[in-house]
Amino acid sequence: MFNTQSSKVQKQNQIVGLLLNPWAIGCLTAITCQQLIEASAAYWLVNLVASIASKGDFFPYLICYLLSIILYYVPNGIAFILKTTWKQRAQRSFVDAFVSSNRQNIGEWSNKGLKEQKLSILTSEGPTALNALIDYLYDLTIYVMSVVFNILALSIILEPLFAVAYGVSLTAVFLVMKLKRRAQRQLTQKALTARVDLCQSLLAAWDNVLLGNLYNFKLWKDKTDQRLDRCLTRNVELERFDQFLAIFVSLMTSIPSLMVVAYFMILHRHDTVMLSEFVVILPLLFNILSYTYQTLSLLFRWGMHRSKLTAIYRTIQPSKDAQIILAKKVKWAKMQIFPSIGNVAAPDTHVSLAGPKPIQSHEELLKEATRSGRLTIRGENGCGKSTALLMIKNALAQKAFFLPTHNQLSFEAETNKYSTGESLRNRLLEILEKVDADVLLLDEWDANLDADNKERLSSLIDELAASKCVIEVRHR
Repeated sequence: MFNTQSSKVQKQNQIVGLLLNPWAIGCLTAITCQQLIEASAAYWLVNLVASIASKGDFFPYLICYLLSIILYYVPNGIAFILKTTWKQRAQRSFVDAFVSSNRQNIGEWSNKGLKEQKLSILTSEGPTALNALIDYLYDLTIYVMSVVFNILALSIILEPLFAVAYGVSLTAVFLVMKLKRRAQRQLTQKALTARVDLCQSLLAAWDNVLLGNLYNFKLWKDKTDQRLDRCLTRNVELERFDQFLAIFVSLMTSIPSLMVVAYFMILHRHDTVMLSEFVVILPLLFNILSYTYQTLSLLFRWGMHRSKLTAIYRTIQPSKDAQIILAKKVKWAKMQIFPSIGNVAAPDTHVSLAGPKPIQSHEELLKEATRSGRLTIRGENGCGKSTALLMIKNALAQKAFFLPTHNQLSFEAETNKYSTGESLRNRLLEILEKVDADVLLLDEWDANLDADNKERLSSLIDELAASKCVIEVRHR
């Protein structure tokens, strides 16, 4: 049974595991080294200019400056390699989490809605969210390290007031963005909802556009046009809000720093060497200011990425009442067990029924499954015959092998190049040879087969029934 508390802890551990692993730590460490080398270039450049202006020995500073430019690419390349490894390991971890949460989760197997949702998470949304989170952490580390190291470099090399001014402006900007965060979140949610609604309409385009039914096409077209307009409006509103906020943040961070620039230049207006050093390093200051909004914006997006990943891990968890829902689908009073209808008479040691027998519960089926032989479940359409097989499989676990009508189960025998009858025959032969299970559950194996194939496969099933209990649901 699904435990909410343990699942919550599990999801938290999985997210922490994404952040605290050798590849993540190595990648972020490489980025930190990269930004430290980049920031050190400012120190060597300032001393290089000062040495040239004072006609001193500038060669050592030139070598160090050139080395800082060249060495920058080494941790940068390492970081990219580790990020790729990090992404692939994260995807493997996510697949393992999916398998661990859903292994033998038979209660949800026939739920088409859950199947589409969970497979979409497994194949598309989950890996996309993981990659987005890793790219986010990668970019955030670059921006944060760049800002921190370069501000420290400016403060150490030229003027300590840069750190003070930037710290004050950063605090003010952080408070403003926090106050505006709710409005930004609401606009983001509206834009996201509009995109999701539009995507749902576009997913229905195939039938409504290609089939040519004018009535359906008009309804689809009207709805799609409305959602296109709504998507345009809400996404433009969000972008307008973000851009105005970016301009405001840029002004708030620029003005105090520019005041320090003016102060420094007035203070050293007669010192040619100091002014030369400052002019050379001035572009770095503007880079720092341009990074500020991106840094703060990324910091505020952490909650969004964490919530999305938590929701994805929550979605792949098994539901609490899957087995209860499964049991409710079966109408036992409308089903009966029939004795072997194959081509080979059952020996005395096999399951033997004098005639059709009503079924009261899946426990009765489990009693019949204790001996080898062949039994057929028949009943009205929709009474839950296939679900009854699922309940047997759930109860017997690895002692039973369940073969649905349509499936993508992995077999050694390649079935795509064969007809339906040959594919099923190959699978049954593989089961006979390699599967160690006492009970074989066959769900409408005879669907879409002609009379000759049915007869041949029925004989093969009789061979299986010589050593296993075969419980089947027949198509007709």
